[in-house]
Amino acid sequence: MSIKLLSLFPVVNATGLEIDQGTLLRYLAEMLWFPTAALNPYIIWESIDENSAKVTMSYQGVTAPGVFTFNEKGDIVRFMAKRYKEVVGKYVLSDWGGIYKEIKEFNEIRIPSKSEVIWVDEKEEFNWFQCEITDLEYNKHNVY
Repeated sequence: MSIKLLSLFPVVNATGLEIDQGTLLRYLAEMLWFPTAALNPYIIWESIDENSAKVTMSYQGVTAPGVFTFNEKGDIVRFMAKRYKEVVGKYVLSDWGGIYKEIKEFNEIRIPSKSEVIWVDEKEEFNWFQCEITDLEYNKHNVY
């Protein structure tokens, strides 16, 4: 993982199993914006109950499981997983995921349009990131 401020100044440069596991979890949490990604052969789905499903992605020796929760309409409302977080120079598994606040239809595909990424500690949820999708085009064949 490489993060740079203004694309110039290195802030984070990390590698390893913990980073790879986090990358798979991020793929799972974001694939709902491109629903056909859920058909990836590296992804296994298991029903938990009528409103939740376990999803596990395995790729090149790294495995990352999580749980999606659905509302009564079948829309995804939450994704939670155990993701590595750096705490005082060490990686620890922590509760992490996405809360999907609003569903909209883009090109006849229903996806979450307002989302939050959270870390959960023993006492509270920490809102790490928020986003809103206002427009989305699929299968655009010309160069952007």
